[in-house]
Parts: sequence; structure tokens; C-alpha cells
Amino acid sequence: MIIVLGLVAIVAAWAANAAYEDMLSLRQADNAQLSLRAELACLSALKLARLALEEDGKNSQVDSLEEDWAMPATPFPLDDGLVMGEIEDSNRFFNLNDLVNDQGLADRYSVAQVKRLFTQLDLDANMVDALIDWMDADNKPFGVGGVEADGYYDRKYSIKNARLDRWNELRMVIGFDAKTVKILSNVVTVRPVYAGVKTLININTAKKPVLQMLFPKMTDGDADAMIEARPYNDLTAINNQPWVAGGDLLHLGVNSDMFFLHAQASFGHIHWRENYLLERKSGRLTLLWRERIIWQP
Repeated sequence: MIIVLGLVAIVAAWAANAAYEDMLSLRQADNAQLSLRAELACLSALKLARLALEEDGKNSQVDSLEEDWAMPATPFPLDDGLVMGEIEDSNRFFNLNDLVNDQGLADRYSVAQVKRLFTQLDLDANMVDALIDWMDADNKPFGVGGVEADGYYDRKYSIKNARLDRWNELRMVIGFDAKTVKILSNVVTVRPVYAGVKTLININTAKKPVLQMLFPKMTDGDADAMIEARPYNDLTAINNQPWVAGGDLLHLGVNSDMFFLHAQASFGHIHWRENYLLERKSGRLTLLWRERIIWQP
């Protein structure tokens, strides 16, 4: 009897363990299926975004916040899940990669602009010097707040000495904590730079701090009036404004050439988020990079 009871206990324990492992396997399979469906839903949002931007490029040479692609998106049902995508042109922001030129030297005009922007945002303008040192090619501290290789001695990585590849790379630069990066995300961006070309800022989509960064004499009232009068078909409408003097007209435009798509999908308890960067050139859309967002501060 004792032996039988012992065998029954062993069999029961084995059965319970097997049932638990089967439950885990089923849960893993369910998670994998839901994750795949969410990922495919985000890719569907990407396909729709490409079609919308291609169609817009055929019908208009001006990009503004009044166009269909720029309108706020609401989640829409897909089978038993939800998916949504938000398109944002990168030309509404200042591209941080323009802080250094193709030779890896600081562009002092752009540095002055970004320091003015930092001051407007109540951020320490000397932090720009640390960012320059992260991207420039030399090993000499830049400006007052410069931090070269020796400043990263206690980090698990070394200074890059090259332009930024991704937005989250900013967190690796000394002084750029989560709060600072979040503030900057509304006015600056990170995107590729082609040799000899500086990123144009679209005056039809640029935010107020970016406009005031470009035009030191622009008051709050001037900026509000300019934004109220958008969209502009060309730059002639602002050329004669009194606040234009001393501003940066050479790097302005009325259209956009790169767009971010922020896509997210939910199926059951699975939430999937991806960012895409699309380039529109000669009416054609090219996917430059794709990045899954696991966590954001």
C-alpha cells in the first residue's frame, strides 16, 4: 500500500509538472501568435503611410499640417485588435547631425542656433558643447562644456566621434538625461545627412521654438502671426518681414523629404510599437530604417 501511494504521488507530481509545462508552452505559442499579428498590423500601417505620402507627393509640392497625412490618427479595429499610425515630417525639427560638417568639424553657425534653442527651453546651453565632442572628429574639448574621451573613462562605452545614428543615442552623451531628451524631442531630431547638404526646415510645419531659433529677432507675436498665416507656397511671403534680418533663410523650405511613422498595435495583452523613417524623393518612398520601441523613458 505504501509503495502504491508513493507511485501515485510520483505520477501526480509528474502530471502536475507536465500540465504546467504544457500551459507555459501554450502561453508562449499564444504570445508568439499575438506578437506576429501585432507586428504585421504595424507593417500594414507602414504600407498605408507609404501610399498616402506617395499620393501626396504626386498632388502637391507643398507640405503643411493641413494635409491628410499630418492629421491626428485614431486607432482602428483590425480583426480582434487595434492598430494606429502617426506620420510626422522630420523637417519640422532641427537635425542635430547638422551640428558638424562632413569633415567632422563643428558648424559654428548651427551651434549658435542650437545654443539659442537650449536657452529658450531653459536648458544649459553648454550641453551643446558635450554633444559636439560626441560627434566631431578631433579629441579637443569644444567650448566651455566640452567633454572628450577622458570624460567617458567610467562608462562601458567610449566616445563616438561621429554623427548620431538613432535618437536614443543622445542618452549616451554626458549631461543628456531622460528629462532633457524628452524636452528636446519636441524640437530636434536625428536623421541622415547627405554629403554637402544641410537639412532644410519646413516653415509650414516647424514649431514655434524652432522658428525663433532660426530668427533671433522674431518675437512671440511674430512667431504666432507667422504660424497663423500658414501654409506658405514659397518663401517670398516672409522675405520682407522685419524679423528676417540676421536669420537663416538658406536652410528653409515649404516641403518635407523625410517622414517618421510611429505605429502601434494591440492584440490581447500584446502591445507592439515600431518607428520607421521614410524618405520621399522624386515621388518615391524609401524605408531608411525600422526600429522596434521596447521601452521609452
